[in-house]
Amino acid sequence: MNKLSQKLGSLLLLGFALSANAKETCSIQQKWLNLNYDHSIDYQNKNVSTDFFLLMFSNSKRFCEHMQRKAQTDKVPFQCESPNQFGWVVHGLWSENQTAYVNGDKKGHPRFCKGDLPKVELSKMEPYLCMSPGTRLLQGEWEKHGACDFPTFNAYYQKTLELYQRFKMPPVHLKSKPAMLWMKKQHPELKNTWMHLTRNEFGICFDKQFNVMNCPKTRR
Repeated sequence: MNKLSQKLGSLLLLGFALSANAKETCSIQQKWLNLNYDHSIDYQNKNVSTDFFLLMFSNSKRFCEHMQRKAQTDKVPFQCESPNQFGWVVHGLWSENQTAYVNGDKKGHPRFCKGDLPKVELSKMEPYLCMSPGTRLLQGEWEKHGACDFPTFNAYYQKTLELYQRFKMPPVHLKSKPAMLWMKKQHPELKNTWMHLTRNEFGICFDKQFNVMNCPKTRR
C-alpha cells in the first residue's frame, strides 16, 4: 500500500485500501472525506479504571439509512455518500468500567482521559478507514476511548484492527440480534460467550489481556 502524500489540496489519498476482514477493497479519495473532524470534550472521566474492553460493531447500511432520513449524510460522506458499500463495521474499542457497565451508567466509563487532543493526520487514518469508515469516527474514538489506555493513535487502532481481523462479519441484511447469533455460530470462541447487544449494535468483551470474556450481566 502506497504512503500518502502529506500535501492536502487535491490529494488523492489512495485508489484502494485493503479491508481488514472480507478481503475486499474500499476506494478512498479525499473528496469523500469530512475534513472537519476535530472533536471537543463533552465530559471527561480520567480517573475511572478500565476493567475490560468492548469492541462494538455497527451496521453501516442501516446507519446510512438513518442518516438519509435525517438528511445528514453530508456529515458522514465517506461512509454514506461514496461508492463504497460497507456492511458491519467497527464503531469502536471502548474502555469499560465494570461498575458503570453493570449499573447501566453510560457516563461512568473512562472518557477523554488525555483531554482535547489535536487532529490526527489523514495519512495515519488511511489504514483504518475501511474498518471504521469516517474521519470523525476515527478521531472521536481515539480521543474519547483509545487515549485512556493506549499511548498513540496507531497503537490503539493496530490493536482494534488485530481484534477485528479475528472475526468474520455477519451478512449486512441481519439486524443486531440475528447478527450476534450468527457470530456465535461462526466463531467457536464466542459460542458460549455472553455478548453485548443493543437495538442496532452488538459487541464482544475482552479482558485486559485481550482474551474474549463474558460481558458482565447488567442490572435491569
